[in-house]
Amino acid sequence: MTDNVSDINNINNNNTQNNNNNNNNNIIVEDFDGVSKEVITASIDAINHNSLRNSMPTLYKSVDVNAQWIANKLKERENEFIEKKNMIIFLGTWNVNGKKPQESLDAWLKDPQVVSLGQPDIYAIGFQELDLTAEALLLKDVSRSLPWEQHISNTLQGDYVKLLTKQLVGILLCVYVKKEHRQHITQVQSDIAAVGIMGMMGNKGGVAIRFSFYNTSICIINSHLNAHLENTQRRNQDMRDISKTIKFTAEDGRLLSIYDHDQLFWIGDLNYRIQLPDHEVKERIKKKEYHILLEHDQLLNQMKVNAAFEGFREPPISFAPTYKYDAGTEDYDSSEKKRTPAWCDRVLWKTAKTAENVALMGYRRHELLSSDHRPVSCSFLIKIKTVIPDKRHKVYQETIKELDKKENDSMPDAAISTNSIDFEQIRFMVPVVKNIVIENIGQVIARFQFIPKLDESSLCKSWLKISPIAGMMIPKEKINIELTLYVDSLSSQAFNVLGESMDDILILHLENGKDYFISVSGTFQRTCFGNTLESLVRYPHPVRNNIPIPPEQKKLSIPKELWRIIDYIYNNGMKEEGLFIESGVGKEMELIKDCLDTGENFSSIGPLSIHSMAEILIRFLENLCEPVIPFQMYQQALDASSSSISCKTLVSHLPAVNYNVFFYLISFLSEVLTYQQSNKLTPDQLAIIFSTVLLRPNPSSPQQYQTDAATIKKKADLILHFLISKDLM
Repeated sequence: MTDNVSDINNINNNNTQNNNNNNNNNIIVEDFDGVSKEVITASIDAINHNSLRNSMPTLYKSVDVNAQWIANKLKERENEFIEKKNMIIFLGTWNVNGKKPQESLDAWLKDPQVVSLGQPDIYAIGFQELDLTAEALLLKDVSRSLPWEQHISNTLQGDYVKLLTKQLVGILLCVYVKKEHRQHITQVQSDIAAVGIMGMMGNKGGVAIRFSFYNTSICIINSHLNAHLENTQRRNQDMRDISKTIKFTAEDGRLLSIYDHDQLFWIGDLNYRIQLPDHEVKERIKKKEYHILLEHDQLLNQMKVNAAFEGFREPPISFAPTYKYDAGTEDYDSSEKKRTPAWCDRVLWKTAKTAENVALMGYRRHELLSSDHRPVSCSFLIKIKTVIPDKRHKVYQETIKELDKKENDSMPDAAISTNSIDFEQIRFMVPVVKNIVIENIGQVIARFQFIPKLDESSLCKSWLKISPIAGMMIPKEKINIELTLYVDSLSSQAFNVLGESMDDILILHLENGKDYFISVSGTFQRTCFGNTLESLVRYPHPVRNNIPIPPEQKKLSIPKELWRIIDYIYNNGMKEEGLFIESGVGKEMELIKDCLDTGENFSSIGPLSIHSMAEILIRFLENLCEPVIPFQMYQQALDASSSSISCKTLVSHLPAVNYNVFFYLISFLSEVLTYQQSNKLTPDQLAIIFSTVLLRPNPSSPQQYQTDAATIKKKADLILHFLISKDLM
């Protein structure tokens, strides 16, 4: 690798002649039959989810403000027409270490101490590490779940029906309910969140299932977080990423987060450890001095300072650590690694402010021996809301009458807290929220909505989101309007490259009343993220507070930021196991971005996880306004992927800077593979990860590109040709 930034300009640029026809959109690429490899990501669903969530919405649905207001009023008065019943929910988690079902599950799911308190109405059972094979990370194979589902059904002996199961590679969540309750369950949904780089590999992450049980909403998450004693911050980040990524859809079309539920349960192999030497931990376990060990439990200490699982609670632990055992024995790990025992397997809960708190019925471990973990269970008594139809109808009629009484033909009037919002400094992909309060100061009901400016179809610029966009207020009522400013790779080019100012005018329209004009402004901090390759090579100095050199001056061959990232990885992490697979630490990555934008040395921010720098490389490429292989060549690239010669021909037509970047990356990745005995990476894995960011369809194209297995394989094959064939370089 190069040792000096100036050496960037020495990268081979012999493709000049081939680039004379860059503007030709009809490049003819010969098609040859090639030997394809089965390179299919396990997390196609995760990729689809991530692509949908990467940009702010610009289209808005009309809102029935009357119905919305009535629904809010009914919510406020629901205590007048609901009654509460006691129900039991059983939550169990077990990391099975790749083992197939071989033991009876009675000691876990039908523990006499559990069922003596009452038969559970709901069983939520989570597994981790269902499949440890390398193929499980690359193939969308859910066959390992079927024997476990059957094993659960046999154990529950027909008294229960399966509500839903959801799997992400080795993470499986199964929910069963008593038959008598099934007809009273609605809004059953699931979602996944993979937390490896790009959310692709799926070996760590979470799955969630939510449903309305009578009239109480319940959400259950099963997760497997990053391992190893030193990775506390990465586990915290995993938890935050899962919380942010998982979404559901309400009946009225609103997006729901995991926190929009009456009862929220989080189970799984959370992988937090005990911060004490191995010999001391084992000695304390022998004496059953668990209270001393719990003082050094990473999870409890992170929860105390609100670094993770804020607002969650865990029942008191009165059992020995559940990890790590010699499989099939009662002995803690005797291998060379001698993993220190820990309570990796946990059950947490969080109750909404408007819901009844749960009552603990028992938190225990169970002695199933086939895995290196012991399964854990926790049973809770929860209050379930059920509607009394006659009383609800009465409240509904009273609400309608209240609405009718307040409506008349008088002119509505309102006051807003401000007509000017300054978001100040805005960073790339960091949302900033400001609020406006609108108050009905008139004598009648006031309906409001945001409307587009003249000759425009959208309410606001693409980087701004308004919530709610419409509503209704009775006299003296106030409503808080939330404005979120968020610049992503779709909107950043306007500021990073074109130098546009960040401002907009919003029009708040009062029905049968006047319009209110609200100005919005901010100052975008220029960054190398969400930029273009052509723009970045015109910055010999940091992009934050400098201007690009004129087009006629000699520019860099590749962006200096790309060189800095790769140079750091080359010098510090080529042998790191899990490179480009394990995710980085969010706070570290923000500091790295600042160093890239300001020119500061990475040493100024202290020791860095190599995984943070590796993810920065992926994110840098992912957030380019246009990928290394331009949008217009996307379909041609897919068509060429079956033949190495076709791939070489296609790449030779890349624009000069794209060509340089492509082969700089391929050279680096080829070098990474020379260390695969240490880093355990394979060409297939690198091809999957980097093809996702180097080759992307145009998000604004009317053509609908599918992110299916066949497409992912074609994209990976294109990169794979260059990684395994030296004569293409």
